[in-house]
Amino acid sequence: MTMRITFDLPPASGGSQTVALPDDVVLALYDGLTNSPDVTDPKAGDFDELLASTSLLSRLISHLTLSRERHIAAADATSPHANRRAIGIAAAMQPSQLGVVLERNGRPRNRKA
Repeated sequence: MTMRITFDLPPASGGSQTVALPDDVVLALYDGLTNSPDVTDPKAGDFDELLASTSLLSRLISHLTLSRERHIAAADATSPHANRRAIGIAAAMQPSQLGVVLERNGRPRNRKA
């Protein structure tokens, strides 16, 4: 089954948009956004439905990962003294992972270099 969700986007992004998503994806998205400790098992039993949901979730994860990296780099760029420890905690990353992400996004891995 699919569910329609309407997003009220900022005016510069096109205003209100509605998307149809599989129920399993809607539940996963809602649980993730509300920081639910539970991960709901898929309700779909059909192979093709499960593959479609898996593919959609994979694309969503990839997109969110890229968006997170850009937010990390933007936070670091706010000041030459931006608190990288706080950025790492917010991103749930070890310092070495944070360094790789910063470097990949055009920020210096080590400020002393």
